Amino acid sequence: MSAFAKWLTQACQEAGLTAEQYGTRVRILAQCHFLTEEVECRPDTDGNLRFWWSWGKPIADRHDHTRLLTADEVDDLVVAIRHVVTIPVRRRP
Repeated sequence: MSAFAKWLTQACQEAGLTAEQYGTRVRILAQCHFLTEEVECRPDTDGNLRFWWSWGKPIADRHDHTRLLTADEVDDLVVAIRHVVTIPVRRRP
């Protein structure tokens, strides 16, 4: 699981995100450092390795939310994570 976390950390860094590995967890900081997300690699109830959002849901494909991503679908995981940590912040008028 730590190897998958390392792989995801490196892929996030290559995609321009600041990512740090802590065992089976990966902390990703947006470029503005306003948004942070921590994902964890662990098995689901069927024993399949998945990355999980900090709010306890497995990461799904951005275009098909019914399809859960496996731990080795790193490119799709990075896209989903980037989508979460780069949400534009609304400023009050």
